Amino acid sequence: LFVAASLGPGTKLPSLGHIDYDTMFEGYCTCVEGFKEAGADVILLETAQDPLQIKAALHACEAVAPKIPVMVSVTIETNGSMLIGTDITTLFHILEPFSLLSLGMNCGLGPDLARQHLCALSEVCKFPISIHTNAGLPQNRGGITYYPMEAEEFSEIQKSFLEIQGVALLGGCCGTTPKHIQLLAQKTKNAIPLPPKGNYKPSIASLFSALELKQEPAPLLIGERSNATGSKAFRELLLAEDYEGALSVGNAQVLSGAHCLDVSVAFAGRDESHDMQELISRYATKIPLPLMPDSTQVNALEIALKLIGGRPIINSANLEDGIEKFDKIANLAKKFGAALVCLTIDEKGMCKTFSRKIECAKRMMERAKNVHKLREEDIIFDPLTFTIGSGDAEYFTAGMETLNTIAELSRLYPKAGSTLGLSNISFGLSKEGRICLNSVFLHHAIQKGLTSAIVNVAHLIPYAQMESQDIKVCEDLIFNHSHTSEPLYAFIKHFESKAGMQFQSSKEEENLSTEQRIAKYLINGDWVAMQKLLPTAKDSINPEIIINTILIDAMKIVGERFGNGEMQLPFVLQSAEVMKKSVDYLNEFLLKKQSSHKTTIVIGTVKGDVHDVGKNLVDIILTNNGFNVINIGIKAELEKFLEVIESQKVDCIGMSGLLVKSTLVMKENLEELRRRGITIPIMLGGAALNRNFVEEYCKPNYDGIIFYCKDAFDSVAAMQIIQSGDFSDLTLPSDRAKVAE
Repeated sequence: LFVAASLGPGTKLPSLGHIDYDTMFEGYCTCVEGFKEAGADVILLETAQDPLQIKAALHACEAVAPKIPVMVSVTIETNGSMLIGTDITTLFHILEPFSLLSLGMNCGLGPDLARQHLCALSEVCKFPISIHTNAGLPQNRGGITYYPMEAEEFSEIQKSFLEIQGVALLGGCCGTTPKHIQLLAQKTKNAIPLPPKGNYKPSIASLFSALELKQEPAPLLIGERSNATGSKAFRELLLAEDYEGALSVGNAQVLSGAHCLDVSVAFAGRDESHDMQELISRYATKIPLPLMPDSTQVNALEIALKLIGGRPIINSANLEDGIEKFDKIANLAKKFGAALVCLTIDEKGMCKTFSRKIECAKRMMERAKNVHKLREEDIIFDPLTFTIGSGDAEYFTAGMETLNTIAELSRLYPKAGSTLGLSNISFGLSKEGRICLNSVFLHHAIQKGLTSAIVNVAHLIPYAQMESQDIKVCEDLIFNHSHTSEPLYAFIKHFESKAGMQFQSSKEEENLSTEQRIAKYLINGDWVAMQKLLPTAKDSINPEIIINTILIDAMKIVGERFGNGEMQLPFVLQSAEVMKKSVDYLNEFLLKKQSSHKTTIVIGTVKGDVHDVGKNLVDIILTNNGFNVINIGIKAELEKFLEVIESQKVDCIGMSGLLVKSTLVMKENLEELRRRGITIPIMLGGAALNRNFVEEYCKPNYDGIIFYCKDAFDSVAAMQIIQSGDFSDLTLPSDRAKVAE
């Protein structure tokens, strides 16, 4: 008999900033110390909700009990992802570099709904797969938890999972009994699991999707504009500490087609660690692409890695300061499961010739593999390119030195990748010439084996779409067979006649009406664009209509997309923030009403329940929709609610709870409120609650209005009804969905 010590997720999501990485790590260390002392055979990290939480737990296990194997098991919701929005295959790519006994799922679903996710995981997973589901989806029958799946059906479906390649550990979660497990054991007694067959390719990932490091066709496009040194616009936003504006620079690169974003905040006179904290905390949850934190400071890189739930690239390591600093950064890459860019810079400085570039690359690869146990596929070489636009004889062949290095590194290390800060090749030349030269150089670098490039994606022209004469002057300069300045002079003269040439730009927004643009910016969570639009929009559209019609309708679309699994939680919250800021701005231009009272709700997790993630989301969404929220926290006795409504003007009480026993507490609270003659509107919500329970057991025990809120968007609709004072139509979005169904 082996004993697995269970390590749960806690009630806070680090990716949403509810708790920081270090605090979570320290808490897990305490738990793991107990497991080690007790002699646990396995640590089961289960019911996980957030990849960043998993990383903190894995690091605690490695720090305290490195010899105890670790199983990772996550909860996939009915919408197909973890609570934070990560699906099971993306999670595999995030955790692939780590050493795990198994990866799988528990809770959340019954076995009938889990199969599709198991099959998807099996297609990519290299680890043995575990699955211990609930006995079906839980039902609330009169305040008593009921799991509908009997032992026979449960064990038959679980047994069938052994037909899926890699599934090796079976079991039960909520609602399963000794009989469920006994039957499962009997039916699988002589079964031999099929080995993992996962067919995956080395990838990076955001919280929301994974992306192969080697794209077909190449290259992986790494956006360069979120860089304080290279982008004046980004730098000015950083200097003004306009971090939301800096976020818009990232979002613009997403729209331009970047695959990944380089984020560099280093600038003289700035606190790089602080800026990295502010930027990455936003980019990690509000940008759907993988990230590449870029810094020469080890501390700044570590700060970034503690905020990124996905699998990032670290930019970068080199040998300029000897092996000590290289070792620190390589150690971070190994610890956090990141890919690592290695620049060809050694103790003598930047390597400019083919031979020095290759020698430096070999040294870094050998140390990364032999000392830090990184794999060849974890390494991305940056062989550096220097400008061929200076006229300096030293750089006549700079382009070819780099192209030849790319080809040789591809031969020496076929599993490794390569990248370039592409625009360095054209530094000092005109804008029009730079765009063409960068595009032509990229074409030839890809032919030599380049796998990624750090670029301004909006300023690339496909080689096949360029004019032949543009290509010729660029290639004459790159290859420079004469080893003279003549190709440079010819290049400059050629592009002088093309000053002001237009490059690709989107006309889409020009064709949208003001109403459509307001809705688009709200749904996209783009406050920078909204901020520019509202001052003129309010002059042509009544601010009250903007708030109560356009913005409200757009938030309904956000709610529908969230409910359908088409929009992840961080982006919902981003839209909610834009809603709040828009309302705050427009309020100044509304006709002042007699009453200055803002519709207020007091919300809390009921007595005996410590779960607050859902309640806190309701708080955020209601607040950002212009309502006043008094959040009294968890384990809230009824008296705590009453203290608030007696001391303040409150329009509604909101009771939340995850557990089935919490629904009984809600029912008892309603009975006590009725006994006291209180009829204030009530909102009830939580995972264990359902409409039938509210209709049959709650409403008959209370004399006031009760809203069953399936999600946070139902609470917005309920508050709008309460604010209007018109209770003739109590239909909420989830009620309409039910009717339509």
